[in-house]
Amino acid sequence: MGAGSIYRSDAARVAIEELYDRARDQLPFPTESRMVPTRFGETHVLVAGPPDGPPLVALQGGNVVNPLTLAWLGPLVATCRVYAPDTIGQPGKTQGPRRSANDSSLGDWVVDVLDALHLPSAAFIGASYGAGVFLRLASVAPKRIDRAVLVVPAGMTAVPVRSMLSLAAGYLSYRVLRRPGIAAATVRQLAGPEPDPLMIESTALAFAGTQLDTEMPRTATPEELAGLTAPVMVFAAERDPLFPPGRVIPRARELFSNLVAAETLSGCHHILDPACAAALCARIEPFLTGPADAGPG
Repeated sequence: MGAGSIYRSDAARVAIEELYDRARDQLPFPTESRMVPTRFGETHVLVAGPPDGPPLVALQGGNVVNPLTLAWLGPLVATCRVYAPDTIGQPGKTQGPRRSANDSSLGDWVVDVLDALHLPSAAFIGASYGAGVFLRLASVAPKRIDRAVLVVPAGMTAVPVRSMLSLAAGYLSYRVLRRPGIAAATVRQLAGPEPDPLMIESTALAFAGTQLDTEMPRTATPEELAGLTAPVMVFAAERDPLFPPGRVIPRARELFSNLVAAETLSGCHHILDPACAAALCARIEPFLTGPADAGPG
């Protein structure tokens, strides 16, 4: 592979793109595919929903293919025009090497995507790593944000050391032994006892075939988010070992000057199951499509 590629081989890239297409085909709504230019290279974007719907940019989770987290947003596609870019440096169809989550690069990348899509501003939903990407955008171009929903968000608090070590052990064990059960057990830590088989397969392919992104987005500060005046909702998951509610909810109140809600998704894991995703969408749809006053902070 070329210098800077996240893929260990052409075969690994082909396998992940094939999985991407299967995950896309299983989405319960149609999508169109676009390639748009950015200063970092071509970015692949999935687009869904009515052309005249309010624009919603969906920023994906890390180290999995984009359609797997886009699937959480099915109910929103009926009303919103959803734009889901494959994050640069993550498994998917966007071109270009990985960019650091600790400087302005990912925020600049989102600005370029907005420009290429002719969106002066938009609503955002960021899941896990995607929330960290959103925070980089908020630090460099807060006026491009109309409102935002952050779900099981990276970039707000540090990951508990025990959780990080447990996931790292799963990755290293799989790299050495290549046993499917190891990848499945690792995903269960984040998804609960019955994860989506495609999520397990995506994780195994990322473990085996990519230079895995182990760098969490750096923790945002109130000072760098001072320019963000758009309303924000934050959702932690009750059973999330990475970003537990006891850390996320208090931090949300410190970070965001216009916090509309900071809530815990009861019974949910870091990777949302269909019931948790449906409950989330029902909660945030009025906020994304109507007045931005969906509940107390």
